[in-house]
Amino acid sequence: MGALAAAGQLVTTTEELQRALGAVRDSGIIGIDTEFMREKTYRAKLCLVQFSADEDVWLLDPLSTVSLAPLGEVVGEPAIKKVVHAGKQDLEIFYETFNVVPANVYDVQVAAAFAGYGASLAYGRLVSAALGVSLTKGESYTDWCRRPLTDAQLRYAADDVRYLIPLYDKLTKALTEAGRLDWIDDEFAELGDEETYRFDPASVWKKVGGRGSLTPRQTAVLREVARWREETAMKRDLPRGWIVKDATLIDVARRAPSSLGELKSVRGMNAREVERGGQEILAAIEKGRRGEPVDKASSPPRTVQARARMVSGLADAVVRARCERAGLATELVATRSELENLLTEVFDGRLNERSHRILQGWRRELAGDAVVDLAEGKLAVRVLNDPPYVEEVYI
Repeated sequence: MGALAAAGQLVTTTEELQRALGAVRDSGIIGIDTEFMREKTYRAKLCLVQFSADEDVWLLDPLSTVSLAPLGEVVGEPAIKKVVHAGKQDLEIFYETFNVVPANVYDVQVAAAFAGYGASLAYGRLVSAALGVSLTKGESYTDWCRRPLTDAQLRYAADDVRYLIPLYDKLTKALTEAGRLDWIDDEFAELGDEETYRFDPASVWKKVGGRGSLTPRQTAVLREVARWREETAMKRDLPRGWIVKDATLIDVARRAPSSLGELKSVRGMNAREVERGGQEILAAIEKGRRGEPVDKASSPPRTVQARARMVSGLADAVVRARCERAGLATELVATRSELENLLTEVFDGRLNERSHRILQGWRRELAGDAVVDLAEGKLAVRVLNDPPYVEEVYI
């Protein structure tokens, strides 16, 4: 078998793609992955698409003259199961490129966590653990947009999808035997929801680091200048940090300059950016100054926070013990931070059950009710000498 054959079938024309997707439709399932670059752009630049069906592997070159539209149709077809590994970013690219909501998605990384292999397992480690196959490493940080691709790159890319469907088969069998197929269906529902991929520039201020130090009025200014930065980055197809960095954006919101001269004096503000977009920035600042201030949620009393922080250790022990008995990774149920937030609301008398995943569906039955019982003093914890080392005692 030659190097190219070992890697898979290279697809560079629309006709070749149509034939490959015909095989996919016949099988009803596709393993899919992408290679992309986004270090110097706002939008991810798609460099390669790998997909598989049955025992066939194809490598689609989006930098050729091939039309990707037929692939977009397949991604949106509910009748065809899409198998990915940690595939949210890949699916985001398909949504941006084709304006299609991915349908019938199965993420083997998530499924593996429910099958007892551990949470957030890397693809190579999962293939090794589940299928006993060792993959060659070394191409993950390569320049996938440079042409021609080397034989090593082609083999590496093909292996990224070669084992997706065998993983799907093995994990589905294990989860069926464990009675957990319904559990993963709940997890995968998010990957088929358009809200997962839809992006609103008006909300990006919530991701700007350091915003907690701002007043409600300053936060309103941040909301508008962050929107300006996002829309500008999208228009120029540049990383948002190349336009204005977060720390500078916070300083702009805090100082709210009203002239180009004042704007230039903000630390970190590029003079060329002020010359190019200064008037738009000032208009955004003024809009924030005149708009509704952003109400900041009142912090609970420090005694409540301290109590939640202390009890979160006990809650974590309860969750870990229950997850160990169930053969589940604890991260699937709740993190320590999530438990602390839940306990804070319980102790502060303002519990919003909908905002906590541990109080939804199977997670609630597995551990959520027990955590609330612990917080309300209905449940105690006793130390044991043997695994899982803690025992629940209802009072």
